[in-house]
Formats: sequence, C-alpha cells, structure tokens
Amino acid sequence: MRQLLERINRDKLLEFLVEYAENDAKFANALNVRFGKPVFDDELDKIEHMIDRALSGVPDYRTHDSWGNANFFTGDIIEEIRERVSQGHIRLAFAETESLYRKLLTLFEYQGECEISDEAEYCISIMSDIADKAVSVDEKEYIFQHFIALAALEDAKNYGADYEDKLLRIAVKFVTMENRAELEQALARFDSKLHEEEFALIRLELIRTFESSEATAAYIAENLRFPKIREVAFDNAISQKEYEQAKQLCLDVLSIDTRHYSVSPWLYKLYSVYVTCENETDMADTAKKILLNGDLEYYDKLKLQLQKQEKWDEQYPVLLCELSTKLYYTWYMKILEKEQEYKLLLEQLIKHTEQVYSYSKTLAPKYPSEICAVFTSQIKAESESAHKRGRYRDICSHIAMFSQAGYKAEAMELIKELKEKNSRKPAFVDELMRI
Repeated sequence: MRQLLERINRDKLLEFLVEYAENDAKFANALNVRFGKPVFDDELDKIEHMIDRALSGVPDYRTHDSWGNANFFTGDIIEEIRERVSQGHIRLAFAETESLYRKLLTLFEYQGECEISDEAEYCISIMSDIADKAVSVDEKEYIFQHFIALAALEDAKNYGADYEDKLLRIAVKFVTMENRAELEQALARFDSKLHEEEFALIRLELIRTFESSEATAAYIAENLRFPKIREVAFDNAISQKEYEQAKQLCLDVLSIDTRHYSVSPWLYKLYSVYVTCENETDMADTAKKILLNGDLEYYDKLKLQLQKQEKWDEQYPVLLCELSTKLYYTWYMKILEKEQEYKLLLEQLIKHTEQVYSYSKTLAPKYPSEICAVFTSQIKAESESAHKRGRYRDICSHIAMFSQAGYKAEAMELIKELKEKNSRKPAFVDELMRI
C-alpha cells in the first residue's frame, strides 16, 4: 500500500482524499483527529454527540419500554480519546472521558445488567491513566477539581454508582497545600462504613504528603485493623529490616483468621519473613500450614526443609496421614503419585473411580486386575446415566483409554456388552462402532 501511494501524483492523491473525506464522516473525523489542531469546545461537543449516538439505544427515564441487556459500542470514542492522550492533549482527553462517564451515570437506574457499571468503571480507569500523564500545574489542578466534582455527583448513587473512594484515591495524587482543604471536606462528606478502608488509605496519603514520618507511623499503627494499611506496615517493616515487627503483624492477623477455604495471604508473608531470616524450623512449620490449606507447591518446600533438618523420615508418615484428612482427595492423590505410594493411591482410586483416567498408566502395570475392575465399573456407571451423543463420545474415549492402558481384549468385550445393553440407543451404538 505504501508503494502504491508513493507512485500517485501528490495533487491527485490530495484530491482523492478530499473527495473521500467529504463522503465519509468517519474518515474525515480520523483525519481531523490525527492532523488537525483541536479546538477544545468544538471537540468536546463532537464527542458528546458521539456519546449520545452510541448510547441512544439504552433506555433512560424517557424510554422505559426496553429493559434487559444494554447493547452499545463506545470503542471508537475510547480510541479517539487515547489518540488525544498520545498527542499530549491531556485536558481534552480527560474532559471527553468525563463526558462519557457522566452520561453513563444517568442510565444506571434503568439497567438490571452490569454493562453500564462496567463501562463507568472503565471510564474511571481511563481517567486515572490520563491523570498519570498530566505534567503542568494547570493540568493537575484541572484534574483534581474535576475528580472532586465527580465524587460529589448524586447521579445513580442509589443504584450502585458509589465511586467516591475510587475518584478521591486518584484526586489525592494531585493534592497541594492550596487544595488540601477541599479534599478533606470531600473525605468528611463521603466517608462511610462501606468505604472506610479506602478513605483511611487516602488520609494516610495526605499525612505522608504533608506531615512527619512520625505522624505517618502513628497513623498506620492506629489503623492496623484495615488489611491494606497493615500491608503498608508490613512492607515498611521489611524495608527497615524490622523482621520481628513484620512477623508479629502476620501472627496477629493469623490468630483471628479462621478461614478454611483458602490460604491466608498473611501465611505467605510470614513464610517470606522466615525465609529472609533463614529460620528453617519456622519455615517448615509455615510451609506445612500453607500446604494443609491447599497450596501443593509448598509440599516440596516442606520436604526440603525437613530433609535439611534430618526430620523427613520421622515426620513423613504423620504428614501423609494429615494430608489424607485435610486435603481434597484429588490433591492428596497427586502427592501419593509423586511419592510413589502406589498402594495408598490404589486405595484412593477404588474410592474415587472417576480418577482412573488420570492414574491408570501409573497403576495398571502394578495392579492389572484391580485397575481393570475400576475401569470397567466406572465406564459402566457412566453409560447408565448417558443420554446424549456428546456424552456417548466421552464414554467411547474412555474405552479407548482403557484399551491403551493394556486392556485391549477387555475393552473389546466391554464394547460388545454395551452394544447389547444399549441396543435401543442407536446413537450410542453408532459411537461404539467408531472406536
């Protein structure tokens, strides 16, 4: 394409572009955005018209008759905004994104679906990215004032558009001695139990900016009940090599964290402290807790630590017993295979026959008759509840695995039996014929 354009006479090419632009508004706009010098008010008016067209099909207070999913496309608007950012027109790009955000808020009340809220939060993300590129004092003050104003909007707050915390978290990046009072007034006005932790983080940033390190440390110590501020305290302790303090921050949380469904992030932090301090005993104890909460990657870490302490042989049988009761059986079986505990693995497989497809290659050479029986019973059980062709194909793939595991004759016999038993299921018989 480049070579073609280079061969065209300049005047003829210009004539073609003008003609094409006059007949294609989208192309004309692309030329203007790329090469024209933007006039702020004109460009903002244009974007607002684009926004109105993009959201015209979304029901608002004037058109209640169209409920359900909100189908709209704003990709071309976002693309133009990003083009303005790349050109350095920060204030214009911000104003255009703000215009889209404000329009979206007016539509919240009428949408049961999440498309509008997702788009609004995406706008906040874009505004944050734009704000990060602000350089001049005027741009920063403009962005600060507009975030304060957006936080004060009442539109859609009763319907979930309570984004004050997100907006003020960005505004605090541009706080100065002159505008600090405005931010503090906004914090006092909008603070609530719902956003208590986020507002505490904003206040922390204010103290960091304008007050002493001692005041910052005191504020952090007074607000450790907030997990994110405790994380700040932990990071500070690590950076200052205050490892006992870091450890205690972890232990205090873990003493009241009784979760049974996942690993507490504070266990990982505690483990990292012990690694830094080369405390192998506590490393092993913490690795075990993490493992028993379901993170199998810590099995090898635990084993290595116990081997270093020459305790592996002693503790291994006890550990296996604990794993059998505290881990989900599929995780436990993975460890049994890793440790070549084939007898125990077979016992688990007999209890959970659906796992035969994962462990047949490992166990079939050692327990051929037992694995044959498990395969047969599992495939028969699957065939009893199968009623659709897709499920029939799954069963047939399992029969193929049965054959490949060293049971070709048994697989052929099972196929014959299933054909006879399911003669009234022609689709099943057809799939069996294809094996």
